[in-house]
Amino acid sequence: MNIFMFKSLIFVMLLMVSFAFISCEKKNDNVIDPSYDSPVIINVSKSTDTVSTTSASPNISFDLTVVANENNGSPIASVNCVLVDPLGSSLGSFALNFVQEVSNGKQYSKNVSASGISCLIVGNYTIQVVAKNEAGLLSSQVNLPLYVRNSANTPPSISNLAIPDSVVRPVSGYFDITLYAQAIDPDGNCDIKEVYFFAYRPSGFIIPGGSIPMTLNPSGSWSLTNPVTPAVPDSLYGYYKYQFFAKDRSDAVSTGVWDSIKFVRP
Repeated sequence: MNIFMFKSLIFVMLLMVSFAFISCEKKNDNVIDPSYDSPVIINVSKSTDTVSTTSASPNISFDLTVVANENNGSPIASVNCVLVDPLGSSLGSFALNFVQEVSNGKQYSKNVSASGISCLIVGNYTIQVVAKNEAGLLSSQVNLPLYVRNSANTPPSISNLAIPDSVVRPVSGYFDITLYAQAIDPDGNCDIKEVYFFAYRPSGFIIPGGSIPMTLNPSGSWSLTNPVTPAVPDSLYGYYKYQFFAKDRSDAVSTGVWDSIKFVRP
């Protein structure tokens, strides 16, 4: 017997042993595939698309109805909604109550009422709805928009401007100056959406680019830092005028407040 025939015989014998081992394995009939089907939200409806309230007594209230289906999974344990404000903060989680069996699932409802709001933020809220079954599996989240408006809105105001009276332009290089403004809103400073100003050259022409936005500081003031550079033309010296505005989240704009900075030669 040559070496090739010997190796072939060994291979056939190993193959036969493998088949014998597989055929002798005992099948375990006690293993049953568990169900991992998540519940499904069939329908969500709310009583209104817009809620009107006031900053003096803020309350966001609406009726919510949900139909959820077990989807061949374990029984539904809960249906909840979370109300999220325009800045992404949650105003609370609300458990819906089971109402009845319906043709395509189970119906749940709740009068959602978010009160105790420290500062009313108007704008587009989001209603997030999720169902969970007894196995702990969650449905896909359904998001519904809800607009909240302030029915007694008051525009903000500008106060406490802090800007230099005069600035000496440098001969070379540059240095920074910072303009500060305070904005106050009777509905709460959280209602202030932006503070900005328009700048006018000594010639009276507005600086191109339109409104110039300011940045909100941790202290609550608004500011803008800008470099002062050398200049040769006479038109770039004299009084620059600035008109400041604040706008709230209902797009109500404050009365403009003027101030000026005199730019002088070194």
